[in-house]
Amino acid sequence: MIVWGGMARSVNAGPRSDGAAYNPATRTWRRIARSPSGVLGDGGRGAAWTGHRMVVWAGNSPDGPAGGAVYDPRTDTWRRLPNGPLGIRENYVSVWTGKELLIFGGNRGDTHATPTAAAVNPRTGSWRVLKALTAVKGLIANGAVWDGREAFVSGALHRYGQSEARPILIAFNPEADTFRRISLVKAPVDLQQRLQLNPIAWTGAEVVFSTSSDPLFSSTGVVRYNPTTGRWKKARAAPCSLPSKGYTQIAWIGDRLVAACGTNGLQIYSPRTDSWRTLEPGPGPLNSRGWSAIVWTGSDLIVWSGTVKKPKNPTPANGASLALKG
Repeated sequence: MIVWGGMARSVNAGPRSDGAAYNPATRTWRRIARSPSGVLGDGGRGAAWTGHRMVVWAGNSPDGPAGGAVYDPRTDTWRRLPNGPLGIRENYVSVWTGKELLIFGGNRGDTHATPTAAAVNPRTGSWRVLKALTAVKGLIANGAVWDGREAFVSGALHRYGQSEARPILIAFNPEADTFRRISLVKAPVDLQQRLQLNPIAWTGAEVVFSTSSDPLFSSTGVVRYNPTTGRWKKARAAPCSLPSKGYTQIAWIGDRLVAACGTNGLQIYSPRTDSWRTLEPGPGPLNSRGWSAIVWTGSDLIVWSGTVKKPKNPTPANGASLALKG
C-alpha cells in the first residue's frame, strides 16, 4: 500500500510531497522518495495504480501548484508529468482506463474550473482535453468508475451565483470523446440523494452506487444501474444504521461492499445475491474516521489513518487490517 501526499494539519503547513509504502506480509513500512518539486498531494482524487506504477495528479486549490508525476516503487523514483491543460482545482475525480488517467470536474473557489476534463497517458506524458465535456459546465464530481469502455461519472452541476445544483450522471467514452447523459428520473433515490449519488464499483454488468456515505444519513443505501438495459435497482435495505457519532467510510473489496455497522461492526453487501451479512470485529477506522487510505489486497482490507471527528480533526498515525475471505 502506497500512501503519498495529503494535507498537513499544522498551521501553514499545506500539502505534502512525502509518503511511505506498507508491506502487509511483513507488517513493515518504508519511506518513499519525495515527489518532484511542484508536485504536492492535496488529498484529492487524482491517482491510480497502473499495474506497475502509481500515477498522481493534484489540483491544490486555491493556491496551487497543480501538477502530476509517476512513481515506480521498484526503483523508488519519480518522473514528473508535463503540466497539461488542467489548472488549480478541487472537487475533481479520476479513473484509470488501462491506458490513461481521466480527470473530471472541479471548481476553483467560487468559480468552475476549466477545462471540465482531460486525460493523461503516463507512459508518454501526453495530455489531451476531453473536448466533448466542455458542454458540461460547473461539474462538481462525486466519483467515477470504469467498465472497460466507458467512465460513469456522477456529481452535480453548479451555476455560480445560483443557490440550486442539479444532479448529473454521464457515461463518457474516451476513445470516441463522446458522452451521454443517463436519466436519473427512475433512479430509486430522492433528489437529495441524487446529488450525493456516488459510483463506487463496476461488477461486470452493473454500476454500484452508494447513496449515503454522508453521516447525515441514517442508513447505508445502495442502488445499482445496468447500462445495457437502462434499469435501476434498489438494493435490499442494510441491516445497520451508521454510527451516531463520528465519520464512516465505505470500501469495495472486488465483488462486495463493506460499510460500518454501528460502532463495533461491519456490514457486507453482495450485489450477486442482493444480500447483506454482518460481522463484529470490534471498533476500527472504517467506523469512526473519514478519508482514510483504504486498500483491498485480495484477502485483507487495510485502512490507514484518516480524520477523527474531534477538536482540530486529528489524523492519527495508525490503522488496522481485517482478513475478509469468502
